[in-house]
Amino acid sequence: MTRRPLSRCHALRRTGQGLSLVEMLVGVTIGLFILAGAATVATSQLGDHRRLLLDAQLQQDVRLTLDLVTRDLRRAAYWGKSTTAIWPPSWATALVNPYTELVPENATGTSVTFERSTDETSGALITAENNTVDAGEFGGFKHVSTNHTVAVLVGNDNWQTLTDPAVIKVTKFNITVSSISSNVPCGVDAACTAGQVLGPGGCPLVQVMRNASVEISAESASDSSIKRSMRSDIHLRNDVVRESCPVVPAP
Repeated sequence: MTRRPLSRCHALRRTGQGLSLVEMLVGVTIGLFILAGAATVATSQLGDHRRLLLDAQLQQDVRLTLDLVTRDLRRAAYWGKSTTAIWPPSWATALVNPYTELVPENATGTSVTFERSTDETSGALITAENNTVDAGEFGGFKHVSTNHTVAVLVGNDNWQTLTDPAVIKVTKFNITVSSISSNVPCGVDAACTAGQVLGPGGCPLVQVMRNASVEISAESASDSSIKRSMRSDIHLRNDVVRESCPVVPAP
């Protein structure tokens, strides 16, 4: 009877035993390293996606706030009878715009207030204008540092929050106003004195053209590392015509 060598039998039995404990532990360790790497990549991608969403939201909110400030500030000094200041029906009765307040002017500040007429109804500018600054004809914007927001003035001394502090924190809100003045020419009207149109006080009128620069800096309320800054340069559509009387020296 032929017998197989004992060493060959042992070799055949060992090939059918499967993985050893050491081999299994090595495989599990390698799998954990691969899983950790995949989790790190997934976490990084989710974080980048979140930052991208926060950055887009911050940029959109800052741009919207700047657009609202720009659009409303352009209406400063609007007056239904503005043409009568330069081309009055009678040179002796030229009117002066009562909606001239714009603070700050020729300065930089964190707030601005202004006046504009809202008397227009059905396009009847001349007949609807009452030449009086009413309670609802005030406007303005300011930076509220206590809660990092921008507030808007609606009416007389009625401030309302314009930005959401839970979304963005406004860290900087500056408004710079500059002006350029020029004399209002009289033309060929015989009633003019010294070649200029005269105001109700008998003094020459001066036309003031004003420009404003608005700068907003903000950061995300959820991630302070996400920051945005925007700036808008504005030319106010409504020039102001003022009466400029000579300074009388004190006796």
